[in-house]
Amino acid sequence: MKKILANGVTLVGHASDEAGFEVSLTFGGGHQTEPKLGLAATYENIVSRQARGELQAVYGGNITSFITSGNKNQLNKKLNELWLACVHPTIEDYEVELATSDIVQHTYDLAGVPMRQCKLAYKHTAFGQDKVVWDTSEYMKKVSELTAEDVQGYIDRALVGKNIILSFVGSEVGFSKFEKLADKLFGSLPAGERTPLKNYLYTGGYQEIEGNGMLNVAMFGWNVSRSGNFAETNVLMSMLSARLERSLAPLAVATEVKIAGYFGFRTLRICVSCVNNENFAKAVDIVCDNVRRITYDDASDRRLETSKQRAMSERLAISNEALPRSVQAAWLLLKRGIEYDNNKCIANIWRTTAGDVRDKALDIFTSEMTCVIYGNYHSSKEEILRKMELA
Repeated sequence: MKKILANGVTLVGHASDEAGFEVSLTFGGGHQTEPKLGLAATYENIVSRQARGELQAVYGGNITSFITSGNKNQLNKKLNELWLACVHPTIEDYEVELATSDIVQHTYDLAGVPMRQCKLAYKHTAFGQDKVVWDTSEYMKKVSELTAEDVQGYIDRALVGKNIILSFVGSEVGFSKFEKLADKLFGSLPAGERTPLKNYLYTGGYQEIEGNGMLNVAMFGWNVSRSGNFAETNVLMSMLSARLERSLAPLAVATEVKIAGYFGFRTLRICVSCVNNENFAKAVDIVCDNVRRITYDDASDRRLETSKQRAMSERLAISNEALPRSVQAAWLLLKRGIEYDNNKCIANIWRTTAGDVRDKALDIFTSEMTCVIYGNYHSSKEEILRKMELA
């Protein structure tokens, strides 16, 4: 179900048999399109605080979504809350100061955290900006200079009819009611213009960051945004995660295999970290060996069944990063993100064979790799790919 209001607000509806509903407001805006550094974060902080936990937020670089939900009798109340919090939050000097102070403190607290630096570097590297340097001091200074006028200007430009998608998941009867309420609340907004969305492209890449001597971290990633069968991806990740845990436990190396979501895209990311330099070098070799092994060798029947069980119980793959259904509908409309049916994925896990896992691994791991190393370990992308036998 879809309707465009007279002022350009797009309404999207998806039928659901569940008793309740979910509504999201999505607009073109975020830290990638903000006119002043930290402005989007300041607005988001104000909205989240004034909503008092009633709204969930999803950020996509230059797409921002706020979600609410409830039972069928709460639609009027929840839609009004969404309207007030996002379109008409209280923008006074004291509110802006509270928000900017919170952001500055949060930035300061995380500035020296290795994992935080690695995740930022990984995101930028994976999307072709591997030389981006996060200047913490400059960012905190710019945020502190923001005013109530700046934030109100951001709202006036971004929260306009042509730049908003309201997405509803619930009954068809509920959508009819939602349509009327949405028109009443959001139909009076000026039409404005839609903010052009930056077309992010996964590029992969390699980056080394000089560590602080306290911790070594390596992140390896591959794009799975358009991966066809996520059941196979789940089983592959479960198998790889278990193998790395067994291999790295004696070295006191922490490991994680997960789907990392950025800007509506998804990468399969392997992360290893430890303090000991010698063990870290061994850990990188072990990751490379296990990627090679899962790409070229069939798993035993016993290992396959264990991995299926684990994939079912832990749901390691895409479901961990699945967007709320209302947001998924809006982002798909903007050609961002992917459709994911968790129930279908789980049903397909049992049909997955060892050959399916190997073929999926070959498809994923022979594509462009992202690699970020934090610490005193020095290598090259080519050397790592050779160790994986992918070069």
